[in-house]
Amino acid sequence: MTKKLAFAFWVRFSQDGSQILVEAPGVSKMQGATHAVFSMDGKYNYVISKDSLVDPIKQSTASTPFGEAVVSTATYGVKGSPFQYTVTLKRLKKIHAFTLQGVFHNRSDKNVKLEAFDLLDTLKSAGGAFAVENASDWLVTPLMQDDEAEDLSKMKKTFRDAVIVYHANGQGFLVGPVGPAEAYTSVEFANGEFNSRSEMEGVLVRAGESRRSEEVVYCFEPSRTATDIWTRWVAITHKARTKRGPVYGWCSWYDRTTKIDEAHILNVADILAKNPNVFGKGILQIDDGYQKMDGDWSANAKFPSGLAAVTKKIRNVGWIPGVWFAPLMMNPEHPWMKAHPDAIQTNALGIKNFMNANWFHPDGANWLVPDHPESKKFLAKIISDAHENGFGYIKIDFNGIGSKFYDPTKTSLQIFRELYTLYRKAAGDKMYILSCLGQPTRGVSHPAHFEKCLKSVLRFQIYDNVWWQNDPDVSYLSPKLASRVVGYTPEGEGMWRTWHAINTLVGGTAMNSEPLQAEDCRAFWRQAEVMRPSSAEPARLLTLGRSPQNTIFGFAAARPYGDFAVYNLYNDSLGTKSLPLNFKDAGLPAGVNCAVFDYWQNKVIGYAKDSYSTAPLPYHSSALLRFTPLTGDAPLLVGSNLHLSIGATEVRDIRVKADALEIKLTDAGAQDGTLTFFSKKPLEAKGAKNCKIVSVESAGENLWKVNLSGRQWGKSQSVSLVIK
Repeated sequence: MTKKLAFAFWVRFSQDGSQILVEAPGVSKMQGATHAVFSMDGKYNYVISKDSLVDPIKQSTASTPFGEAVVSTATYGVKGSPFQYTVTLKRLKKIHAFTLQGVFHNRSDKNVKLEAFDLLDTLKSAGGAFAVENASDWLVTPLMQDDEAEDLSKMKKTFRDAVIVYHANGQGFLVGPVGPAEAYTSVEFANGEFNSRSEMEGVLVRAGESRRSEEVVYCFEPSRTATDIWTRWVAITHKARTKRGPVYGWCSWYDRTTKIDEAHILNVADILAKNPNVFGKGILQIDDGYQKMDGDWSANAKFPSGLAAVTKKIRNVGWIPGVWFAPLMMNPEHPWMKAHPDAIQTNALGIKNFMNANWFHPDGANWLVPDHPESKKFLAKIISDAHENGFGYIKIDFNGIGSKFYDPTKTSLQIFRELYTLYRKAAGDKMYILSCLGQPTRGVSHPAHFEKCLKSVLRFQIYDNVWWQNDPDVSYLSPKLASRVVGYTPEGEGMWRTWHAINTLVGGTAMNSEPLQAEDCRAFWRQAEVMRPSSAEPARLLTLGRSPQNTIFGFAAARPYGDFAVYNLYNDSLGTKSLPLNFKDAGLPAGVNCAVFDYWQNKVIGYAKDSYSTAPLPYHSSALLRFTPLTGDAPLLVGSNLHLSIGATEVRDIRVKADALEIKLTDAGAQDGTLTFFSKKPLEAKGAKNCKIVSVESAGENLWKVNLSGRQWGKSQSVSLVIK
């Protein structure tokens, strides 16, 4: 047992059951009331922990995904009232964490609406208390939305689902739902205190029934450990699917938006097929503009052969056809909508919810009630039709499910999860489903502008390959193209490089959306090569919970032939500044000299021990660097410009003998480029398989550049060097 878990009852009910008492490192005082909120006949009512205990607090044990827990159960109610509230406190034995879950009991003869459970309310107004020394030194960081992190003393916001609250010294805690999925949760901050709530949204609890809350964890482990525990716990209870792995490819949207047609799509397919060493074999996704109308996702006149014929041609060239649609969105003139008016979302006044007419959808749109029986049939057919038409990838957009459902006993989280369960059943197990959402949600697995999207991708990286594969949308192959219909990078080359690198380092979906046939685009095709596929080592935000800035993003990689780390250091503040990297935080060894390789300069730019500071970086710009500890006497790979992960994805293995060096490569990355080695002895070319050694040249003291060309996608590659 670790020192911090030496005291057996660090979290417990008070003797009278009215408070939950918590003793934790760095926290001066933490105690909270707990209560259930329900409404009846239009009036709010409460069952609170200050009410009488119905029975003595019960003790037991239970298993959790992270080991056995000691369980304490308290039930509250006013004498003679038919409404009661049970709270279950689980204190985990192996980690410094506990969970809370409530159950509301309606033992009356009336139906009521359950509004919320305040599971742990430390606000003074509720009779709770929360205090830390120097609250301004504690940072509150939301994990399910990209709002700015702020210090605890200033924070006056309510965040959805999960937050971390940590001091710069590493002490602190995470609050987040762990499931099974019952409801969205929230954490409210005010005056340095917080209230952790399970939002029940007024669900119906019929007479004689009970309803449980979401279970919420309060984890006092170090921030990285706490986020790993929380995300893995949710993955288990929510049955996350990650076996398919990430994908890459091309999407039509930023090329021509809705002005696509069959001839253009097949022309792109032909370009992709004829250039496998550039583009590999991935997803060709047809975006908005092919459909007859929103709600009728069959081919319009611009696709005269029909979707099944188009997908067959795409598959025949070795690519997987994908398609965009918004199943919940419906054109106001669609006959189905007129036949089923009660299956269309309305607001509190009974007025149909709608999207105004816009450039891409000139008729506007209405929205389906997702759990209406007729909607379910209609939605399932949309997905099954896509499957029958030969699509292997679907992108589902406009996921607004509304707030009024056919089943009044379900929360919006339950409705959303049931909707995607329906999608998955209709799609089959093999189809890749991409859900287009502005922020993460436990319901399932677009950059409005680069800065916002960048912030979102960095904050939400903790979910990659745990809940799903992250999707950063697309990367342009250059900051600006005359031939591109939509979008450019107004912040310039620095921001473009930042986004291009991070789009790949995410380790999830890696798509481009360029006019591949255009001459100005062809000049930048190599930028598609270096991001294909995304990084084999998914990166993370090193500053998460430590700083409100999103400045350092990367990974430390362990390899049999030598460990290294890759970090993108990004200036997200106005002005020009140098960014520091602490090697201990970055997973690099103490007291060991490291070669510092700059991807964009394609060279070793220096050496550093224990820490490194970049050259001054303009606003939105970054340095993409590899740090390689120089240990032993054997030659070491210290850099690569074949892939944006700088050796983590394109290098399979390196074997060193007394007089030879054998490098085994994957088929990832660019056809032509350079591997850079640190070697005290000269290196010379010996031979290569499925690629060519153009030259081996000295790049300064003990540095050697191995220039390669002709790397072939889909084939194993190797490079042999002689150590002189």
